[in-house]
Amino acid sequence: MNKPINKLARSDVNTFATLRDATGSNSLDLYQRLATKSAFYPGQGTALGLAYCALKLNGDAGEFAEHVGKAMRDDSLMNPGEYTVDGMNFPIVHASEALTEERRVLLIKEIGDQLWYLSASCNELGIRLSEAALINLE
Repeated sequence: MNKPINKLARSDVNTFATLRDATGSNSLDLYQRLATKSAFYPGQGTALGLAYCALKLNGDAGEFAEHVGKAMRDDSLMNPGEYTVDGMNFPIVHASEALTEERRVLLIKEIGDQLWYLSASCNELGIRLSEAALINLE
């Protein structure tokens, strides 16, 4: 018997789909509307705008990964010797406990940057951020 790959239930998806405020939006859509107020970039509203957002999103994902790599090297994110999987040792701590506060803040900022470019990408595709989230949950 196959193990389920997640614990997401249909009722969870339905709850997300129906969460709306008086304007017909949820907090993701509110974020998108607010972030759009600072959206000024080359080719906005054209294929170039979508390409720009994709490149910047990829760049910010790379910056996030770079900070994780530095945390592994410098912040004891991966202390060897605590438990072993396939010959590799890993710590038994939550990542947020192993990160320095400075590194944690940098990672959170990078996530925010990625969210901004996801929002802008949705604008370029003419969809709400909540629509992309719902499609992903579906």
